[in-house]
Amino acid sequence: MKLLKLVALLILLPLGMALFGAWELQRSVATQQENADLQVFITEILPTLRQAEKQPGMQMVEVGEERIPVSLALQRAEKVADEMDTLHTVDRVRHGLAVTVISLSLLAMLIGLAGLLDLRQAAARAQRSRERLLESFSQVRKRLPFVLVGHVLAMGTVMAAIFAFEGLGMWHAGRMSSGESKLLFIAGLAALGCLYSLWRVARQLHLMLHLFEPVPLTVLGRSVSREQAPGLWRFVETLAERLGALPPQHIVLGIAEGFYVTSSDVQLQPEDALLSGRTLHVPVTYLGLLDSDEISAVIGHELGHFVGEDTEYSLRFLPIYDGIGRSLEVLAGHMLQGDPLQRAILRPALMLGVYFMERFDHSVHHWNRVRELAADSAGARLGGNLAAASALVRISVLEPLLVERINEHIRQAIEEPDEGGHRDPLPVCLIRELAQSPLVLPAEEMAVQLPHPSDTHPSNGERLAALQVDAAEAVNRGTRPIDAAQACEALEAFFSDPQALCMRLGQDCLGHFVEQDAEIIRQLQEDVGQVSGDVPLHEGGRVRGVATGFTFIMVAAAGMLLLVLPWMSPERTADVRGTLWAVGGILASLGLMMLPLSIRLVRRAHETALLLTPEHLVFANLEKPVPIRDIADFNLVMKPAPSLQFLIEDHAPLPQTRFRSFFRPCVRVLEKKRMLDLTLVQFCRDNKALKPQELMLLVVTYLNAANARHFLQQREAGQGEMPAEEPAPPERGQ
Repeated sequence: MKLLKLVALLILLPLGMALFGAWELQRSVATQQENADLQVFITEILPTLRQAEKQPGMQMVEVGEERIPVSLALQRAEKVADEMDTLHTVDRVRHGLAVTVISLSLLAMLIGLAGLLDLRQAAARAQRSRERLLESFSQVRKRLPFVLVGHVLAMGTVMAAIFAFEGLGMWHAGRMSSGESKLLFIAGLAALGCLYSLWRVARQLHLMLHLFEPVPLTVLGRSVSREQAPGLWRFVETLAERLGALPPQHIVLGIAEGFYVTSSDVQLQPEDALLSGRTLHVPVTYLGLLDSDEISAVIGHELGHFVGEDTEYSLRFLPIYDGIGRSLEVLAGHMLQGDPLQRAILRPALMLGVYFMERFDHSVHHWNRVRELAADSAGARLGGNLAAASALVRISVLEPLLVERINEHIRQAIEEPDEGGHRDPLPVCLIRELAQSPLVLPAEEMAVQLPHPSDTHPSNGERLAALQVDAAEAVNRGTRPIDAAQACEALEAFFSDPQALCMRLGQDCLGHFVEQDAEIIRQLQEDVGQVSGDVPLHEGGRVRGVATGFTFIMVAAAGMLLLVLPWMSPERTADVRGTLWAVGGILASLGLMMLPLSIRLVRRAHETALLLTPEHLVFANLEKPVPIRDIADFNLVMKPAPSLQFLIEDHAPLPQTRFRSFFRPCVRVLEKKRMLDLTLVQFCRDNKALKPQELMLLVVTYLNAANARHFLQQREAGQGEMPAEEPAPPERGQ
């Protein structure tokens, strides 16, 4: 479906514009010929009219069906002759505009076609090898933004040229009527609107041209120097030397995120430092929870991404690939915050960007699975096959427990912000708490699964099989109990001042999520404050109903008159009797069938169709108000009349209707879709029609306010979940 939308947007739409331009060109050539013939006629007639004017008496000439004096005809002919140069100039401009429409439309079509074909061919080449993947991805990444910008600028210019052509088509010799002048003015405004859109595009060029530029990876942690972590740096550099890998340029310590390496730029939080180059992320807690061989295997696995052929892939490709995914998120954020015109401008960019990533995803995931198995082998060479397998098992067991404990500490820090923090560093507290928890590996964690194209890593069972380690032995070693004292001692050996460093890491982690929680609460309170009282929405189509009703009555009356006319005047209507009956029957039927729609508009005009309250949505034909907390999603669809659609949560009961009436505003309950659909000719508030953007904003404001109020009430009662959770570990080997 995405491909079809892109084909329609990038190829079929320009093709349609080119055909329209060809029609304009045909019309401009015909107009040029007509004006050329007119000039020849004026040139020939002027001497005759001047000669006739000199004749005595009142000379008359026939112009079409009008008979006028020669002097008036001469005056008109001379005025047309004076305006011929202007008409020829307008003709040349219109001819040029038609050629511009055709040329730029075909150019846009070729640009779109070339871009999509280039993308598909590059994605196919990427399946063959990592080198082809890197080469193809880099080339397409550089070309595609210019393809998009060229297409948008070409189509914007085409639309402006079309409006200008049609507007100038109203220009003619002699005085223009007021209606023609108004149409010419409207066409000019439309052309200026297109040019304004192009100017807005120019303001967004930096977003589109940098659409596929990587964005830094945000990491919650601290970079440690060799003075702060001498043992850790020696340990890592020794492993890199033994493996023949490039050593990291930075080591970042975190609390719960997993081990991983990245060559992307890293934006550290909360100190707001930017790191460039090779970065190794080490979760400080795992330095005590794993033994030395397991740590060697895990870090060796990560350093294995900087060995041999994998080095260029890790250094050049993955940072760009991961950064582009983050840049698409930034672009989506700009779209959500922008006005409708900006969203229309940026939507093709986002669609093309998402399609671009999807075309390469399967290739990237395939080569990621291959390189993960190779990295496992590298780690096993340093720590041993059994240590590599048991580390995989132990991390799989500890990760959910660790995240659960961190979330509990975050909750306590949010509820008791004035307690002054932990007496012991957070990593030490976590180790002690985990030591009291039994370590059990779910059976599904060791399942051997066939790789799916969207899988980024092999399954644990597949990785253990590749390491040639007995699964039971790996599970037994990986689920050994935690000795808290021994674990803390092993962790402290890596650092010069472990107490201060671990304390700072814990404060950073908890402080970050406390601040995040406070910001979310502030935003929720703002949402609640934006709503006060109830807002009734009604259709408000009384004037339209009266006007259309009068029209339909007149149409029906005209039809009935035609039906009875053959009886009223049989002799005069004998030859057209059948035609009169046919036309009269059609008009009478049409008027009578459409009249109820007008009556409906009049009767429903001021009746409340939807009452927005702080807690509920009240529909005219439902038995009970619908709690806003039961609304899972909301959408506004123009089809062509506006339709409010509310998706009901799976756990909530479907509302029941009290009645169905054609002459009252009723919401439809779509049971299969679990949706409420309210369609009106228009939505009005206080007898004023709402624009789609105004209606959307109003409903979203009430939905957000109700959900925010519900969450805050639960939060005060101690039942609300934290709005922020510890982020999931990034994929290893980034």
